[in-house]
Amino acid sequence: MATKASSAASGAAYEEQRRKRVLENLKHLEDLGISEMSKSLLQAARLQKQSKGGVRVSPKARKKFDATEVRRSSRAKATVSYKDDYGELDTFLRRKRRSGGKNSEQGREYTGRVSSYEQQQRAFRRAEKLQDGLDPNNPSFVKTMVRSHVSSCFWLGLPTSFCKQNLPPTEFRMVLEDEDGVEFDAVYIGKRTGLSGGWRGFAMHHNLEDGDSLVFELAEHDRFKIYIIKAIDDDDVEEDESDDKNASGGTKEEPAEEDSPAAEPPKGAKRRKLRGRR
Repeated sequence: MATKASSAASGAAYEEQRRKRVLENLKHLEDLGISEMSKSLLQAARLQKQSKGGVRVSPKARKKFDATEVRRSSRAKATVSYKDDYGELDTFLRRKRRSGGKNSEQGREYTGRVSSYEQQQRAFRRAEKLQDGLDPNNPSFVKTMVRSHVSSCFWLGLPTSFCKQNLPPTEFRMVLEDEDGVEFDAVYIGKRTGLSGGWRGFAMHHNLEDGDSLVFELAEHDRFKIYIIKAIDDDDVEEDESDDKNASGGTKEEPAEEDSPAAEPPKGAKRRKLRGRR
């Protein structure tokens, strides 16, 4: 009981002390004039709120549009039908959609010859042999062409290891020089380790085809010396044409040889008939 009485007495003393401190703070605020200032601010805020609430803003008038269309022309208005069949326009759009919106100058289908696996391997071995005879101080590599290199997008990806060791990872102008010294300007893209831009002109000028092997020699830091090894040589084409001619000629001569014996029996029969008359 004594502890409870002591705790209650201490609590009452604390509350009394807290009340005195609050009164002292209020008196201090009145001396400073802060309480009057706060009351005036509250009153001004109420008045401003009441003034705004009393004024009613009229809504904006909506613009009315006349249903009839104003026409400046004196000619009679022609009726438009949205169900007309525009055959020519549909054909044109389908043609553009089928071609992807590209003309023959921007992209082309592969129109070259198709080499066999043996012809591609023979061209690759010849390219490696040519590479062995180049200057060992100039880095080089052999690249076999595929259809995406010589048609359509004309994008030539180079070996990643070669590019990281010998070329910077930035984009810069690269000169492509063929065996005759003819130069073509191309763009090397370091982030993608490939040639774009002028590579298309080089490929089309030399009529590169699927299966051809090219030797790239880095003669300078921004110049490739390119040696072209065709997978299908002109000699192979001439041999194929001669074989076709021989094959077609043999088939024509065989009927002539067969006709000669068939033509002789009538002569013999005629002779025997004449001898019988004698």
